[in-house]
Amino acid sequence: MADSWVNLAERLGSDLHLELAGPGGRRAVLTRALREAVREGRLAPGTRLPPYRSLAADLGLARNTVADAYADLVAEGWLVARQGSGTRVASRAEPVRQPRVPRRNPARPAPPAHDLRQGQPDASSFPRAAWLAAARRALNAAPGEAFGPGDPQGRPELRRALAEYLSRARGVRTTPDRIVICSGFAHALRLLFGGRVLRGPLAVESYGLAFHRSVLAAASVRTVPLTLDEHGARTSELTGLHGVRAALLTPAHQFPTGGPLHPERRVAAVDWARSRGGLILEDDYDGEFRYDREPVGAVQGLDPERVVYLGSTSKSISPGLRLGWMVLPEGLLGPVLAAKGSGRPGRA
Repeated sequence: MADSWVNLAERLGSDLHLELAGPGGRRAVLTRALREAVREGRLAPGTRLPPYRSLAADLGLARNTVADAYADLVAEGWLVARQGSGTRVASRAEPVRQPRVPRRNPARPAPPAHDLRQGQPDASSFPRAAWLAAARRALNAAPGEAFGPGDPQGRPELRRALAEYLSRARGVRTTPDRIVICSGFAHALRLLFGGRVLRGPLAVESYGLAFHRSVLAAASVRTVPLTLDEHGARTSELTGLHGVRAALLTPAHQFPTGGPLHPERRVAAVDWARSRGGLILEDDYDGEFRYDREPVGAVQGLDPERVVYLGSTSKSISPGLRLGWMVLPEGLLGPVLAAKGSGRPGRA
């Protein structure tokens, strides 16, 4: 019976096919086939079904099987049975159609003519074609090991390219083995302070980038503000800060004033770090950009052993890349890599 198709056209006056297939006994299969015929409209309301004796003969089923299937559908409300008029498909009221209410989209404010939010580069200017071409070249040239666990310091090809670029564009003095790749400036700060490579207190610029302080606060690092004027942070104040051995500065562009750190103050900051055995953390967040004169070189070039240089592609290409780097003094390389993890399978 699993492959049976029954044509009831002659008896019902319509092109009706019942597929007697599927799980369950013969009664369940027949009940399901008739129910689906009614539900799909192939058995219209008021249609008279053949007597169960004749349908049983046509299907090769016991009369009780067909009678029980009819009774099940009558009990469910699909069929009605009246003495003298046989079994018919029940008449059912059409569902009340609710009037369609036009869907109104909530009014949206017009977009601003100019987006002046800080830290929001123009995402539409991402160099898609150039990036795609470069990615294809890199994938074709990449050795098999490039797709393995990797070096926590970063791919050597990337570090070599960065060393050349930073030397040429930013005056950074480094070699590829002094560079550690990270996922951005915030990640670098978390490695340095969350990983206990450095400890507070830390001198920071007053009214500087708010996320500097939020990342440091999350690492329980106490910050001490340096006052500002038109020449940037007053680095001379560092000598009067007891217990402070590191300062976080934005020498290329102080935020929010936008000006570079005065040359004398750059030198003063490095001299303080030398005399105190301390460090300058240089956030070169958009040092490549300058609209009134040539970009100012990095402070790191004055003393690579006293300056931790921090950069990323967030402003120059896209923050979505999550790509940054640290150029480290020799003594910090091992501790930073230990904080970052070994890169072997199963390790952070």
